[in-house]
Amino acid sequence: MAMPTKKLDKNEIMLVQIDQHPQFSYDPYPVSQSGQQLDLTQSKVVLEPERETLFFEKISPQLREHARAWISYACHIYSNYALHSHHECWRLLSIPDDIAAEDIAEKIQEIYRELMSSTRSVSTKSILRMMYKWCVEEGLPHFDEDFYDYYLASIKFGTAEGKGLDVIMEIPDRGPLTIKEERIFISTLNSVLPETLTTHELQGLVSLKCAQVLGMRNIQVMRLKFSDLQLSDKGVYTLKVLRAKQRGQANNNVYKIRPITKTLAKLLSLMKARYEDILGTKITDDWPVISEYYSLRDELVKQQVKITKITYITNQFRMAVGLDFKVTNRRLRKTFCSRLIAKGTPMTVVAELMDHSDLQQLDVYYRQSHTVAKKLDDVLRSEAMDILDAFAGKVVTPDNASKRGQGIFAPSKNLNLVQIGSCGSATPCSLQPPLSCYNCSSLEAFEDVDHKAVVDTMVEEVKTAFGDAHAINILQHKNFLAARKFADMFDRGEL
Repeated sequence: MAMPTKKLDKNEIMLVQIDQHPQFSYDPYPVSQSGQQLDLTQSKVVLEPERETLFFEKISPQLREHARAWISYACHIYSNYALHSHHECWRLLSIPDDIAAEDIAEKIQEIYRELMSSTRSVSTKSILRMMYKWCVEEGLPHFDEDFYDYYLASIKFGTAEGKGLDVIMEIPDRGPLTIKEERIFISTLNSVLPETLTTHELQGLVSLKCAQVLGMRNIQVMRLKFSDLQLSDKGVYTLKVLRAKQRGQANNNVYKIRPITKTLAKLLSLMKARYEDILGTKITDDWPVISEYYSLRDELVKQQVKITKITYITNQFRMAVGLDFKVTNRRLRKTFCSRLIAKGTPMTVVAELMDHSDLQQLDVYYRQSHTVAKKLDDVLRSEAMDILDAFAGKVVTPDNASKRGQGIFAPSKNLNLVQIGSCGSATPCSLQPPLSCYNCSSLEAFEDVDHKAVVDTMVEEVKTAFGDAHAINILQHKNFLAARKFADMFDRGEL
């Protein structure tokens, strides 16, 4: 078993290196909430005045530095009694001494699943979840953001069943982008001029684009080098992406070649050109795509950034382009996953694209996806009101319909065909009646038709054909939204 290596830097900050993972750091001499200066370099710490003792030797060696880093952070916030409870939770994560380094993350997840399904107290489970989230956000080795987002974050404590699932995609600022947010985000990307962005803003755009196009994790973006961008003989741009989740293999040696858009390829080339402008010289392809840049000094360093820097640069881009909602790599990665699922992509294919070596996290996500259909009607209605103009056609009686166009028919209740109206245009139509007609100014809708029943029937047909979860993307099309809006307004007597 490879042991962590650590050393104090000149500022007395503990630097920890575990295998090939990015280095992390913590203050080994923090001051606790009670005013006591702790010495986390020791094998045990006695918390005063309560005399509660933290025994780091009782924590699995692979996680001792994680635990010390957590205590260094948490001692400013929590009481000594709470810190002792946290210490006991770290002890629950018992990792075998002979386990391979690349299997530690999976073992931790296995332990967490057992603990979360056990009869342990809500308090213990909450602490365990809180610690895991912190380790993810700090980029500590062996703690996986997908496991947190798709499993731990979704568990409810204290329900009748003891646990349950939230709909992750409905949690503001944490789940996938909403339909409206995604539409605004894409429109913003299409309108922005990358050349006008500052270096940090451009880095943020590159990072977000990697997550949008490929569902890449922060760690994968951090490790990208310009040499990873390649152009095939057939003119296809590809990116060599680190595989972070392959069971039984060292993470730093496994890559996958992924095709990318020309837009992303151009952004990467622009990023390299920006670095060369700053330095006033050409750079080699082994530079990190997201290199350390100090804006105040206009200084660029051939060095991989820390994981917290990804959050900073993406936020710089978001503020620069005026997005008033949270956009992060993690949210875009979830958006990438949820859209694949909504389109009916097989789970094995999603797992491959999301870089999972097994299906456990995705299985939870798939099982959650059916609950989206329960909210579908509300989503369709609210989205339609925001993105569509008022109905531009006419509501007429059958006798007053123009004779220029043909009748428009649609299935209603029990799949009986009804004439919903007439086309007021004399020119041939290339659209797809009857659905497209509700979004057309030429529609002369008959006032004696139950249009709500017609639209409901069309929606149910899509759900039956594709399944509730997989029908989501289809039902988000503007024609369905327009039909829903028309039916609601007609039903309320507003037309």
